[in-house]
Amino acid sequence: MRLLYLLFIICIFSAFSHAADVLTFEEAEKAMLAANPQAVSAALTLEAARSNLASARDALYPAFSANGSYYRQGAQALRGYGAYSYGFSGTQPLYVPALSAAISASKASAWAMQASKDRIASALRYQLKTVFADILNARETINLSQETLKRRADNLELIRLKYQAGRENKAALLETDAALKTAQWQDDKYKKDLRLLQRRLNRLLGRPAPAPVPELQLPQPPEPPADFSAVAARLESHYSLSSARAALDSAEASLETSQSSILPSANASAGYLWSGANWPSSPNSWTLGAALSFPIFSSGKLSSGLDAAQKAVSAAQADYRNARDEVYLNAEDAFLSWREASSYMDVAKSSMDAAEARAWLVRKQYLAGQSSYFEWRNVEEELITEKNQYLAAQLGLITAHAAFSQASGE
Repeated sequence: MRLLYLLFIICIFSAFSHAADVLTFEEAEKAMLAANPQAVSAALTLEAARSNLASARDALYPAFSANGSYYRQGAQALRGYGAYSYGFSGTQPLYVPALSAAISASKASAWAMQASKDRIASALRYQLKTVFADILNARETINLSQETLKRRADNLELIRLKYQAGRENKAALLETDAALKTAQWQDDKYKKDLRLLQRRLNRLLGRPAPAPVPELQLPQPPEPPADFSAVAARLESHYSLSSARAALDSAEASLETSQSSILPSANASAGYLWSGANWPSSPNSWTLGAALSFPIFSSGKLSSGLDAAQKAVSAAQADYRNARDEVYLNAEDAFLSWREASSYMDVAKSSMDAAEARAWLVRKQYLAGQSSYFEWRNVEEELITEKNQYLAAQLGLITAHAAFSQASGE
């Protein structure tokens, strides 16, 4: 039984160790949003805006305060005496339009900060997804490069044997040797590019640049819908539209503030005060009342401010309509690019399969002396090109889907 228990523990730790060697996109996204300075700053700014909104709402409720003072005073040759006062007071807004306008402005500010936070998160998410795709593509490219190196080395050995047997010319030998050296140079370049991408990922995640990057796991893009209308509904929650609506609400709050400046305001107040000299003598007094103020003349400042606020609302409405058009156009463009990239995957796969079949056939024909060196070389080059184009098509599909997700506000 103890042996089975030990084996079970070992299996669990092995599973955890294997899981730690794979970084999923969801885990990386959480780490990035928690560590990236832009995301942290946007989250704190949003919290501050929400606190300001709560503070503005609190102004609608009663406010109470307590106060007290004590001091001694006297004159030369006279005995000093103490004086004190203490009491309580409270106020309650009854009709203060400016408070409602302040709440609307704070609410618009919080909405704008939420839109800003969503914009930053979307941009970072796009960067993370593209660097994930770039790293995966770079690793696949290096694997393909290693295969190409082996193929080039085999080709060089084949041409050398044919040259030594007098069945091939020296130009073919030198050309094949140059192709091998070029492949070695490209392999080193691919490794350098991968290292740069790994450093970029570590920077996004807030990790040290030299930190090793584990295996990455990125979900494959789904099949795009047949029509853009199937995904257009999600654009209503786009952060750009939210930002434009927040700007419109802010302009309307400013208009409300200007309108409130020509309206009366009223509030109620009450207080109770104890005061006297030489404690505990405590005569007291109380107050209870209400105040009403009404603007009468302001040299035209109120009407000018109201006119400016109305024009600002009209401008914000125009900006909102423009933002709506831009969001829909950009999202549709990204959707069409996504569909195009998805369709091209079939083309790239078919071309690569055809190139592989033709390369296999021509190689057999060349070994049997039924095809020329130049035909065989061209087919080999075409195969390598088609494989690289297929990898590029995979990267293009992931990038196009990421661009659509960002354009749709995700």
